[in-house]
Amino acid sequence: MRVLFIYPNLNAEEGFNHGVADLSGALKARGHVTGLININEALYEVPTDEQIVDQVRQWRPDLIAFSVMTQQYKYSLRLARRIKAALPMVPMAIGGVHTIMCTEEVKSDRFWDFIGVGECDEALPILLDRLLAGDPTYLDTPNFCVRRPDGTYQHNPLGPYPSLDDLPPKDYEIFDLPHMLGRKNGWQSILTSRGCPYRCSYCFNHEVTDRYLEEGGHTRKSYLRHYSISRIIAELRELRKRHPYIETFIFDDDLFTLNKEYCADFAKAYTDADLGVPYVLNAHVQSFSEKVAAALSESPCMIVKFGVESGSENLRRKVLDRHMTNQAIIDAFDLCHQYGLHTSAFLMFGLPYETREMMLETVDLMARIRPGRMRWAIFFPFPGTKSYTICKIGDLIDYRKMDAMDNYFCASCLKFDGRTDLFIRQLQRTFHWYVNARAGLPLSAAYGRLVDEVERMDATAWHEASETLLARDRELSNGYLARVSPGDAAAAAANKHYSIRYTEVMAVDSDFVLAEKGEYKNLGARRWKAFREQIAESRAAGAALKNDGQSQGSGAILNSAVGSVDMPDLHILQSDTPGGEWRSIPRDGSGMSAAGVRQMGTGPIGPLVQIGRLKT
Repeated sequence: MRVLFIYPNLNAEEGFNHGVADLSGALKARGHVTGLININEALYEVPTDEQIVDQVRQWRPDLIAFSVMTQQYKYSLRLARRIKAALPMVPMAIGGVHTIMCTEEVKSDRFWDFIGVGECDEALPILLDRLLAGDPTYLDTPNFCVRRPDGTYQHNPLGPYPSLDDLPPKDYEIFDLPHMLGRKNGWQSILTSRGCPYRCSYCFNHEVTDRYLEEGGHTRKSYLRHYSISRIIAELRELRKRHPYIETFIFDDDLFTLNKEYCADFAKAYTDADLGVPYVLNAHVQSFSEKVAAALSESPCMIVKFGVESGSENLRRKVLDRHMTNQAIIDAFDLCHQYGLHTSAFLMFGLPYETREMMLETVDLMARIRPGRMRWAIFFPFPGTKSYTICKIGDLIDYRKMDAMDNYFCASCLKFDGRTDLFIRQLQRTFHWYVNARAGLPLSAAYGRLVDEVERMDATAWHEASETLLARDRELSNGYLARVSPGDAAAAAANKHYSIRYTEVMAVDSDFVLAEKGEYKNLGARRWKAFREQIAESRAAGAALKNDGQSQGSGAILNSAVGSVDMPDLHILQSDTPGGEWRSIPRDGSGMSAAGVRQMGTGPIGPLVQIGRLKT
């Protein structure tokens, strides 16, 4: 069968979707053919709905599967309906975080033929095998809500969590890695595990484990699993062989350091593998030790990232269910710095019931820690999470704003008073200025004056000034960096500061910027739109990306290692793993693979036509 994945990711990070790659690998291992439409304006010119429908029609899929986050759901539903109108006999499936968090809401649309819930690596191939065989037990496939002929759904229980080493290889090649790596400065995302034992209120993990326990009897402990180290190292070797322009591996596991023994052994294995590139990982301050820090310091570990979220212990504990002290956070960062590890702090502001004073606690904690870099987001209440319930009970959500958001980088959808909402928007652009001003640096007084300038602005003045601040920040930073000659430690210390680099929500320490080779540090910061009234604005953002990138000013938003502002047209891609080459799918729908081999099931005229007629 021919399965087309569609990954809508507009006005959001141009990330790698591991779920799609895992599912594609599982299907290809059973002889199916997979393709992908990856919709992101920073990667491709975004076609109209009609153009996408035309591409789908020419590819002739047997099944279409959407992978969606909450903010992308309405666009996905609209696009899927237009595809269905053109190809009424092709069944539609949907999965992703949104479907496990909001299963009943998705079912209420009475549109999707198959709603995947949880990890479907084993369930999706079973579903396709049953459909291909005309087996009416497709209705009973675990991990799926299956629409019956009368429009109602059969809600099937969740099967056990898959054993990771028993799964087929992930299909990295379904994504256009040569192009994506260029846009992401050579960084490639990797997962060595699945699951997380913590139950943070803003995360989906607690809902996943609750559903698996309630519907399948699977324990919360069984949620956390690791791939074997040997499998991951082999995977990394293969990726480097296929894509020598990979410059950094980023391990996006929720908690890479949770299993300290695994972490230390992995660091040694990575070093022994001599892959020739550094790596980045996520840690937790309560799952970090000197043994881990020492092991990482003896390996090519480039960055250790910690989720700090807030500097307010009270807010972290009562709203976020993050039960660590500020001292524990300080100790973990100090330990990293003692071993020469570059650190990153992930932060949020605009949290439920957060005040200006609480946000300044976050500023002060960062000023004390002085991480290597800071990255922030504005809190978004994802439906299905505990934090969403907190906001809903407190009547904190402005649903008009929430409905118009594609991401959580630019603005808040909570009902803050005007002064607090303005402060959140100011922090989104100048958080690092506040840290610079309060960190006791030689440049603190200079940045204090900038903060005072920001504080004097009302909403109108801020609206006028905010769009100029990225360019102004870069100009200031470059001026300070120009004072530092190579090897001049005293000058580096005298001009130490944070500046916006890479994206508009990341501030990087000047020592790292000075040491970084190449042109990445000189690229403009990737930017996003705060609100989207209609999807055409996201398409316009792609054009703005090109236009701004062509300018010579320091505020350009281009973020591409290849240095080109030209983006290819979006088109369906499928991978041929043995050859590792990328080609467009034949536009005549001839059913030829990238290697020129005829594939099975080249159109919606096979067994799936009979889906509605299977006896129940």
